[in-house]
Amino acid sequence: MDFDAETIERLRRRLRSKVRYHVGTFCPDVDDLIQETLARFLRAVEDDNIHNPNNLGAFLSGICNHVIHEYRRRLWREVPSEMEAREPGAMPVEAEAIELREAITEALADLSDRDCHLLRSFYLDEKSKDEICAEAGLSDSQFRVALFRAKARFRKVYRSRVKYRAPGSH
Repeated sequence: MDFDAETIERLRRRLRSKVRYHVGTFCPDVDDLIQETLARFLRAVEDDNIHNPNNLGAFLSGICNHVIHEYRRRLWREVPSEMEAREPGAMPVEAEAIELREAITEALADLSDRDCHLLRSFYLDEKSKDEICAEAGLSDSQFRVALFRAKARFRKVYRSRVKYRAPGSH
């Protein structure tokens, strides 16, 4: 499969609208996310890793979803700079991080072993979907459904434990 410059530019335009929709129009990293998606896509084409060439659009969309997901996880993990202005009386960043970790640990403890293992493996240990499927004996579709349901159960438990507070009130 060969892609000419016009085809790549058409893919780039489609990706731009998708990425902007998911991360926001004013996100400064839109072009980087598009470039990373295209690089992975073209690498897969070169390595002949596309199992169904009739569904290139879906394949490219899946790659884009993974890139966006990785981007969001990276943003979530980055610790805000201590140089940022903080409200008077606000908790220090370290205290907030400890409080958040404790709430997550408690919420995970309330889940079933399977849900806890899936969420821990995928989000905290950053294992690939294929690794987790092999460990748990799940198919791709079973994994997606199990992960979706585990996230929903986690969200419910987490929200019941954490009280939403107005900024500055502790």
